[in-house]
Amino acid sequence: MRLAIALVTSSILFLMIWVFSQFREPPGFNILMNTLLVFMAFVCLESIRVTQRSISKWNLESIPYVKNILVFVLPVLVGTLVYSVLFYFFKWFDYYLLGSEPPLPPHMISAGLIGLVLSLIFGLVLWVVTWKDSYYNALIKTETYRTEMINANLHTLRNQMDPHFLFNNFNTVYYLIDENPSVAKKFLKNVSNIYRHVLNHSNENLIEAKEEYEVMLQHVEVLKERFGRALELKNEVNGNHLKEKHLPPLVLHELVENVVKHNRIDDENHIVLKLMSTPDNLMLSNNRNPKKVAYSTKNGLRNIIARYDLLTESKVLVEKDVDCFQVKIPLIVAGHES
Repeated sequence: MRLAIALVTSSILFLMIWVFSQFREPPGFNILMNTLLVFMAFVCLESIRVTQRSISKWNLESIPYVKNILVFVLPVLVGTLVYSVLFYFFKWFDYYLLGSEPPLPPHMISAGLIGLVLSLIFGLVLWVVTWKDSYYNALIKTETYRTEMINANLHTLRNQMDPHFLFNNFNTVYYLIDENPSVAKKFLKNVSNIYRHVLNHSNENLIEAKEEYEVMLQHVEVLKERFGRALELKNEVNGNHLKEKHLPPLVLHELVENVVKHNRIDDENHIVLKLMSTPDNLMLSNNRNPKKVAYSTKNGLRNIIARYDLLTESKVLVEKDVDCFQVKIPLIVAGHES
C-alpha cells in the first residue's frame, strides 16, 4: 500500500514537471497572481471540507466501509474540479492582464494535476482530523455511558440497602422466629438470596430476565410475610417470553419497592400486583391506595427510565389513572442494545 502511494505520487509529480516543460512562458512572480493562487487553494480546501461534512450526514450506517471511502474520494474529486475551474478563469485573467498565454490544454492538465495533489493533501488532513474528533467523541460518549450506568446501579444498590428496608425485614423475622420458625427460615433464605442478587449484579448492565424475575418473586414472598393477605400477586407471566431475554439488574425489584413506598397496604387497603408478559415486554400493574409521603424524590422510576435510555431505544411506558398504575418495561435481546 505504501509503495503504491509513493508510485502514484511520484508519477503525478513527474507528469507535472513534463507538462510545465511544455509551456512557452517561464513561470514568474506577481503578488496579485500569487495571492489569487493562494485564494484558489483556500477555496479548494473549503469545498473539500463542506463536501466531507455533507457526506458524513448521509445515512449509510449499514455500509460503513463504503461511507469511509466516499467521505475521502468524493471530496478529493470535488476539490480537483473546483481548482481546475478556478484556474481556467485565473488563466484568462492572467492573459488579459499580463498578456500571457490563454488557457491551453497543457495549462488545464497542469491545473488538474495541481488540484489533485492539493485535494489529496487537504482531503487526507481533514479526514484525519475528522476521524480523530469522532474517535475522541466516541471515547467520551462511552465513558459518559459507563459513568451514568454506574451511577444508576449505585442508586439502585443504595435503595436496596436502605435502613428502612433492613429494619422492616429484621422486624418481620423477629416475630416469625417465635410464631413459625420454619417460615422464618424460609423468609431469611429469601432475604439472603435477594441481597446476594443485589451485590452480585449491581455493577452489571444486563442480566437474564428469568433470573431477575425469580428474584422478584422471592422479594414479593418477603413482602407478603410482612403485609400478609393485604398484598397479593397475580402472576400471568409466560416463561417462554423470558427465554434469551435480558433486563437491567434489580429493575423489577425497584418497581415492586415503588409500589410499597407509594401505597397504603394494610387490612383495609389491599394491593394487588399483577405481572404480565408479551414477547417484548413485562408489565407490572397495581391498584392504587396512595399514601401521603412526606418527601419523595421520585427517583425510582426516573432511574429505571434513565437506565433503559442508556441501554436501548425501546422506551419504558408508564400509565396512570385514578384506580391503576402500570409500568411496561422492554425485554432486551442481548446484542440489540443501542
